Amino acid sequence: MPIGNDLRGSEADDDEHGVAWLLAERAIGLSVNDIDATTRESVWRCVLDVLTSAAAAQGLPGLRASQHAAGVLYGTGHSPIWFTGHSGSTGGAMFANSAAAAALDLDDGYRMARGHPGAAIIPAALAVAGERRQVDVHEFVCAVVAGYEVALRLAMARPAYAPSGAWSGYGVVVAAGRLLGASARTLAQALGIVAQTAPGLPALAGIAGSDVKEGIPAGVATGWAALQLAMAGFAGPVSVLDDPALFDRSVALGGLAGSALITGTYFKPFGCCRHIHAPVEALLHLKAAHGFAASEIAAVRVHTYLATFNLSNLPRPRTLVQAQYSTPYCVALSAVYGHDALVPLRAGYIDDAKVAALAERVRVLHEPDIEPLFPERSPARVTVILNDGRTLDSGVMDARGDPAMPLTWEDLERKLRVATRGILATDKQQALLDGMTALRTGVWGPLLHVLHGAGGAP
Repeated sequence: MPIGNDLRGSEADDDEHGVAWLLAERAIGLSVNDIDATTRESVWRCVLDVLTSAAAAQGLPGLRASQHAAGVLYGTGHSPIWFTGHSGSTGGAMFANSAAAAALDLDDGYRMARGHPGAAIIPAALAVAGERRQVDVHEFVCAVVAGYEVALRLAMARPAYAPSGAWSGYGVVVAAGRLLGASARTLAQALGIVAQTAPGLPALAGIAGSDVKEGIPAGVATGWAALQLAMAGFAGPVSVLDDPALFDRSVALGGLAGSALITGTYFKPFGCCRHIHAPVEALLHLKAAHGFAASEIAAVRVHTYLATFNLSNLPRPRTLVQAQYSTPYCVALSAVYGHDALVPLRAGYIDDAKVAALAERVRVLHEPDIEPLFPERSPARVTVILNDGRTLDSGVMDARGDPAMPLTWEDLERKLRVATRGILATDKQQALLDGMTALRTGVWGPLLHVLHGAGGAP
């Protein structure tokens, strides 16, 4: 059966006043006239940032494994496996490109969902566009906006935190389903299927410390499978989204006609867990203000909220993923080698003796005054004690990249150039930016050409 067939959508469990139906109806009903300039700009920023994150990850062992598995599991097709020169099926491209986007913890996030929508939704939407090549750019924008909207609402409506892969499939269902012409009823069925088939992810990513991380590619696979099942007529447990023990209806549906949630996306200046960004910003701020060298630091104290303690925080991480979830190590790395050492964090730093020695002198402490600020904000306060006895305090600082302290388009362009140094040749970096410029005008060709091509050595 060709992708895109919407056979019937099950009549079973079909409550048109239920959460799944109302979200699906909103997603299908969203039109280009509902997309204002701010929302459209947010889409372009999300696309560029995900592509940057994915390009920077090329060559990682875990990503190579994901790209191989995508071909075995999903077969061949015409959708690009980004920056490799190879193509795969729509599902295979979604899976492999999602793995790339999530690998280095450079991808976008949303504060109140406490997770990462872009690494699932952008690869899903671009995979459909790459396979079909005739997707209207305005429709693509609507699909991305709708995908973020539904995924974030259902993430926030959960009674407790869950890693991103547990809810990223909802966004895949909506973004890909809309581009494939699925009905609202079919999307509702698929959302119900995702609710009962998404990865459980029992371990926190920072503690588990593996390539699975937050399970975002697994969530993408679940969303794609759910959509294909629903489009073939498979009945989903739609009413599960109305269970108050699982989802808060008021959160899932509140303010549906308001500003699009994608406009609240944050972008990461560093390739590590978002909880670590404010401590790194504060350390770099103190270093710039007072001019000390890393060798002059006797000790560092990071004052933060409790969620930071869910990270591994190993001063001597053994793997790249463990390093991405270590506050002491990332703070020490930025002190020794500066801002760009975390754009992205590379495995070559793992055995650096100077970084490890300083990381052993970094302590992470709970700050009761900061606790109430999370999750609306993710601030920290850093105290640096120098060898000469001076104590320097940053005060409470927020991480850059949130809507209140946004990264500019120029910042995102610089992030691309720095993060992909050694991965993309300079002309290919520029071609990617030119492709984004063309996409803004409704033209797919230049961007798809870049995504289909190999990166090439600088």
